[in-house]
Amino acid sequence: MSNQLRTILAAVLCAVALFGEPVFEWVKNNVDIVNVVPDATVDEPSLENKELVDDIVKIDFSKEDADLVSCFFLELADVVGDDDKVIKTTGQFANFNVMAGILHFDTEFAGKYEGFGDAVEYAVQNAIGLENQSLTDSKRQDLVDVLEAVAWGVNQ
Repeated sequence: MSNQLRTILAAVLCAVALFGEPVFEWVKNNVDIVNVVPDATVDEPSLENKELVDDIVKIDFSKEDADLVSCFFLELADVVGDDDKVIKTTGQFANFNVMAGILHFDTEFAGKYEGFGDAVEYAVQNAIGLENQSLTDSKRQDLVDVLEAVAWGVNQ
C-alpha cells in the first residue's frame, strides 16, 4: 500500500472516529473498496505467537477468505510497523483496527467464522496488554508480530 493511500485511509479513519456514524455512512455509501488479494506468503511465527493464534488456526476458512484476511492483517502489520505518528497508543490501535476491519470487510464476515473476532482480540490483548498505553518500539514490534501471526494462522 502506498504512503499516500495509507495517509488517506488514516485521515478517513480519524474523521470517522471524531465525527462518528454520519461520516462512516457517507464513506460506506460513496467509496468503492476493491478487494485485490495478492498471493501472500507469511513466515511462520514464533512458538509464543503460534500459541496466541491457536484458536484462529482451528477455524476452517475458505481459501479465498483466508487469503483476503491474511492480506488484510499483513497490511495492518505494515501500517502499524511503519507509522508512529497516528497510532501512538494501544487504544488508538484498537479503534484503528475496528474501523479498518469495518471499512475493508463491511459485514461480509459477520457471523461467518464464529469466534474469529474474539480470537484476534485475545491474541492482540495477550501480545500488548489490556491497558491503554503508549506503543513503545518493543510493544509496537510485539503488535506487528502478532498481526503477522494472525495472517499466518488463517492459512493453516
